[in-house]
Amino acid sequence: MIIDCHVHILNAEDSHLRELIAAADRCGIDKLCITSLGRTWAEFPPVQDLEDAASDIADACANYPERFIGGVYVSAEHVEASLTLLRRHLVPGGCRFVKLWVSQFADDPRLDPIAECCIERNAPILAHAWIKATGNMAKESTCHHVVHLARRFPDLRIWLAHASGRWEEAARIVCGAPNVGMDISGGEPEDGIVQSLLKHIGPDRLFFGSDAPGRNMAVQMSKVHSAGLGEHEQAMILGENVRRWLDV
Repeated sequence: MIIDCHVHILNAEDSHLRELIAAADRCGIDKLCITSLGRTWAEFPPVQDLEDAASDIADACANYPERFIGGVYVSAEHVEASLTLLRRHLVPGGCRFVKLWVSQFADDPRLDPIAECCIERNAPILAHAWIKATGNMAKESTCHHVVHLARRFPDLRIWLAHASGRWEEAARIVCGAPNVGMDISGGEPEDGIVQSLLKHIGPDRLFFGSDAPGRNMAVQMSKVHSAGLGEHEQAMILGENVRRWLDV
């Protein structure tokens, strides 16, 4: 099974969802892990954005349960509202993981109740992280914030998005945190990404993701196909690892 672990939906309109499914079909991708950042992306989203995101994800998963695996978008700015959404949508609502974006650093103590809820419900966190040469947004996490959270909650599983941008540096930091995985979504398909990550964290914590529709699924998959991997390692990265983490 091939699973793209990092896809955004912009809304729950059927034409949009079908475009994503068609793109996945062209690449032989079986399932898409989808999140929403609300219908208008905001650095510090109001509660309504979180609720709209959860509603759209729930609708998409209900309409295409064989293709979509949902994530619940939460924020430390709205902890009680986020917990309500988690209790409503994790597992019973078709969602299997939690999404953190840029409204707080990943190790913000206000997220502690959300981390505890994730552990209780066996739901991993997909945490956005970058190390940008141009400078990060005000509360945009790096791999350091994610690893700090992981060490505070060793029973919490987190996959770090985009390999934190500077993938070789991030891999050296993540290697000592066994409850942190890394996805390779976003960014250019530079030679050596997968090989470097494998060297530091091994094959069982590395996930294929595209960051579609902002990135092309086939182009991002080329990072894996061009890495010269054996069949077993390739299968792990292309889907088996995230399938195991999400129990799907």
